[in-house]
This record gives sequence, C-alpha cells and structure tokens, in this order.
Amino acid sequence: MIIHTTRLKERVGGEASLRGWLVSKQARGQVAFLTLRDGEGTAQLVCERAALGDEAFEALKALPLEAPILATGLVRLPEGRDRPELALRELEAGPSAPDWPIGRKEHGPDFLMERRHLWIRAPRQAAILRIRSSLEFACVEFLHREGFHRFDAPLVTPTACEGTTELFELDYFGKAAYLSQSAQLYAEAGIAALERVYSLGPCFRAEKSVTRRHLTEFWGVEPEMAHVDAVGNMAFQERFIRAVLRKVAEEREGDLAFLGRDPESLVFGPEPFPVLLYDEVLERLSRQGREVPWGEDLSVEDEEALAAGFATPFFVYKYPVKCRAFYIEPDPADPRLALSSDCLAPGLGEIITGGQRASDHDFLKSRIVEHGLSLDDFAWYLDLRRYGSVTHSGFGMGIERMLRFVCGLRHIREAIPFARTPQRIAP
Repeated sequence: MIIHTTRLKERVGGEASLRGWLVSKQARGQVAFLTLRDGEGTAQLVCERAALGDEAFEALKALPLEAPILATGLVRLPEGRDRPELALRELEAGPSAPDWPIGRKEHGPDFLMERRHLWIRAPRQAAILRIRSSLEFACVEFLHREGFHRFDAPLVTPTACEGTTELFELDYFGKAAYLSQSAQLYAEAGIAALERVYSLGPCFRAEKSVTRRHLTEFWGVEPEMAHVDAVGNMAFQERFIRAVLRKVAEEREGDLAFLGRDPESLVFGPEPFPVLLYDEVLERLSRQGREVPWGEDLSVEDEEALAAGFATPFFVYKYPVKCRAFYIEPDPADPRLALSSDCLAPGLGEIITGGQRASDHDFLKSRIVEHGLSLDDFAWYLDLRRYGSVTHSGFGMGIERMLRFVCGLRHIREAIPFARTPQRIAP
C-alpha cells in the first residue's frame, strides 16, 4: 500500500511503500541513505547492501537527484528519534537528467527565482505552499460558514477601482481596458442581490515598488457586507483573522514548525485587537523619531516601526479622507476623516485594508469628480447608490502578505508560486 510520508509513523513495525522524488543521497560503506520527497514531506530511506544485493545497491548509488522513485520496505523508529525511517527492501526508479541545477550550496535570489519552477520542490518552499493552500481554504471555509456567497468579478475592466495610475493597460478590441486592481466595486453590486459576498482571485498593480512586500500580481480575498458599518467591519475582520489563523495553525503544525514558526503564536488571547486612531499613530511614530505630516499615508517603514510594538494584529482607524480612496464614507463627526481602517500584523505591517463605503449618491458623485475620474465610466457604480443604497462595508486581505506573516518570511517572493515584480515576469 502506497502512503504519504506523513503517515509513516502509523506503520512502524510493518511494511509500507512510498512514492516520490529523490532529494538527496549519501553512501557510507555498505549503507546508503536516500531522502524521498512527496507532496506532504520527506522521509529517509536506509539502504543496506546486504539486504539489496550488490547490483541494486550500486544502481541506487548512481541515481540522479529528482529521479522519481517507488520505495518499499520495513518502517522502523530508531531509538531516541521522532521520525521513522524506511529500511529499503525494493526500489523502482524512473529517469531524470543528471545535472540538477540547484545544489546544497548557497544560491542568490536571482539564481533561484530564474529556476523557480524547480525551486518550489525544495522542502522549505513546498511547506510554504502547503500553508498557502490551507490559508486560502480557511478563508473560504470561514466565509461560507458566515453566510457569504462567492462572487467572481471580472479581471478585465474599463475603469480603475482605486482611481490611480497604477494600472496595466491593454487593448480590448480597440478600446482601452485594464487588469483589475480589486474586485471591490463589482462586489458592491453583489451585496444588493446576495447581501454578503466575497471574491478570491488575482489583483494587479503596476507599481514600480521594489520592496520586500510588493508584487505586481497578487491574490486577495475581498468580502463585502450590506448593513455593516466601519466598526462592525473591524469586528468581523478580527473574527475572520482569528478563525483563519487558528485553522492554519491546526492544519499545518508540522510545516510551521519546520519553518521555525510556533503554531501557538498564531492563536491570540481573548483581549480584543487594539484600535488606534490615526492621530494616535502619528504621536506614537513621533516618539520613535518618525515624523509623518498629517494627511499622509503611512509608509512601509512607518508601518514596520509601529507594528514592532504589538504582539497581536491591531487596527489603525480614521485615516484622513485625502489619503484614502474616493469611495470611502467620511466620518459624520469630522468630515476630514474617513471611516477607513488598516489591520497591521505584529512585527510586519498592513495585511488588510477596509472601511465603510460611501452610500450617498451625490457625495460619491462629488468624490469621483474631485479625483478627476470620468462620471460616464462610473455611471454603473453610481446606480448602486441611486437604487436601494444601504450602509455597507468590506475589506481586502492580500494572501501573500498574510502568508508572509504566518510563515515569518523576510521577502514576499516566497509567498506565491511564481512572483511577478517590476523586474520579473518569468518563468
């Protein structure tokens, strides 16, 4: 019976078969040690000349790295060890070229990114991608349990969501079109039909930002909710984050430990996530020697400096209207402020941006004009306020930024199978 490496412990004392690829090999006299990798992890194969015979033993010593193999043998747990091994009785191997380009020596990021199609096989990269899969599923599972409906928005759009110049333009049968920055505007249409909706898909930003947390193509989960204000939106985000991280910690405990992350660090105590007003944040940063002019958004460095002082995620609330998108609702008590928030992860920075959406037709129209956008392009969006507008809010969470926090990654390029940056579009 062929099993995964993660189930090997269940078969100690019995026979099992593993199927995967050869990661490493080492011969010591009459014994050779092979490392097999499958989709769930790795296992050591102990190969003894006396058990296999001279011909088979010499053949396995000559196997190239990444050769596909089927190994059968006795599962045993050496004294004092946590991980079982397979005492090889029989091995079948398929072909692979002998010049595997990624060795044990230290390689630079450019070398590895040029070979990303091969680098993802490394145990560390595979662990990150398994955690990513669990993270995405945890998001979907939680939202469905909360009564949300998946709502798929178009990736080719005639307008900008954020009203910026950070757009990838393309020729759409002679007309200008753009790769979508966000599903949000279309999701706002969905709430009048379904009340609670979410999208999960790629977003594109033509930013020439060369930082450890920016990609030109990333994946986002974007829920939108009718009849929920900005405060309720932050409360929902907290429940969402807690549930998703708890699920990932439970499901990927082994992978997190392999990456040096304590799964318990993703499970937070009962105290609510702190909520800091924008003005409070400026005061905190000023005490750290970082002066941010009132009305400016926080920089990457500002967020990292701020987040260094927290052990749990926290919110920055009521940013100035001037540094928020055109569709955000202003604070009735102070129209200079927006009912908008960012959620920052401890030690990292922003992972979620959200807020209450403008619900008044005339106000939204004035904001579109103020931002120099076309009323014709946004006529359909204004219709959402013309016919049955209600208080509503939502947020967007970048999968890669959250994964960077979960896995403790220094750079975001490892958080996605194939990173797209201003310098890289291949492989």
